[in-house]
Amino acid sequence: MIPLEEFRGQGKAGAYGEFMIETDHHLGRILKWLDDEKLADNTMVIFTSDNGPETTWRERIQRFSHHSNGIYREGKRSVYEGGHRVPFIIRWPAQVKAGSQWNQPVCQTDLLATFADMAGERLPANAGEDSISFYQVLRGVGKNSVAPRVAMVHHGSQGRYALREQNWKLVMEDARRGKRELYDLAKDPGETTNVITQHPEVAARLAAKLTVIVRNGRSSPGPVQKNDTPPWKELIWMR
Repeated sequence: MIPLEEFRGQGKAGAYGEFMIETDHHLGRILKWLDDEKLADNTMVIFTSDNGPETTWRERIQRFSHHSNGIYREGKRSVYEGGHRVPFIIRWPAQVKAGSQWNQPVCQTDLLATFADMAGERLPANAGEDSISFYQVLRGVGKNSVAPRVAMVHHGSQGRYALREQNWKLVMEDARRGKRELYDLAKDPGETTNVITQHPEVAARLAAKLTVIVRNGRSSPGPVQKNDTPPWKELIWMR
C-alpha cells in the first residue's frame, strides 16, 4: 500500500493515487507477459477488489477533490453501496468479447460455482451455499434471458445487514439504528432516498426472504445447511 519510489509524485491524489498508478503498472506487466507467451487467449484474468475504499476516502475528498467511492454512499466496512460495489473486470479473449458488459449483480462468491460449471462439476450440497454460476453469461449463451440472481446478503463491520434483490435493497435495523431503509438502486444508486414508506410490501418481502436465508444457511437453491454458530446478536429482527 506504500508506493515504490519510482511511482511517487506521479499522481494528484497523494499516496492513494500513486498506489493506483503502481497497481495499473503491475497489472500491465502481467497482461503483457501473457501476450508475449501466447497464453492470453485461453487465460481468464479477473480484476476486482475485496471492498470499497478505506475510510480515508473522506480525507481525499477534502484534500484532492477526489471521490474514490464514486457516486456511491460511504466506503469500506459499510453496508451501503460504497462498501460493497467494486470493479469486476474479466479478460478472456477466447470466450469473452472485449468491451462487452453485463449489468446484473455478481458476487465474488459466485466465482466458485462458475469455475465448477466451467469444469463440468457439481458442487456438494454443503459447498458454495451463496455461490451462483454466471458461466452462461461468459459464454454469451442466453445473456439476455438469464434468470435474475438470487438475493444477495450484505453485511457491515458493525453488524448491520442488508439484502439486495435485482434493483431493490433493504437495509435492516440494528441496535443503534432502529429503522429499516429501502432503496431502488436502478433509480438511486447513491442511496439518497429511502422509499420504504412508498413500497412497504417490497420491504416486508425482502425482510422475510433474509430471515429464510439466515435460517436455511444458504441463499442458493439446495438442502438446508446448519449454521456453525448460534444466531448473531445483530439479527435483532429475528428474536
